[in-house]
Amino acid sequence: MSSDACDKATELPCTIGFLERSEGRLVKARRMLEPPHDDMCVVYGPDDEDTTEIAASLARVRITLDDTHREAPET
Repeated sequence: MSSDACDKATELPCTIGFLERSEGRLVKARRMLEPPHDDMCVVYGPDDEDTTEIAASLARVRITLDDTHREAPET
C-alpha cells in the first residue's frame, strides 16, 4: 500500500471528524475518526504522530460521550 494513497484516504475523513468534534457533533466525529485511525494503526503503527493525534481526539470524544450518557436522567 502506498503511503500517499493512505494519506489521501485518511486526510478527508479526519478533517471532517475534527470539524464534527469542534461543532459538538460527537457521534458523527467518532464515526468519521475511527476507520482512519484503525487504518493508520495498521499502516504506520499506534505510535505515529498523526495516529496518536487522531487517538487523542477520539479519546476526548469518547470521554465526553460517556460523561453525557452518565449525566442523562434515567427513564
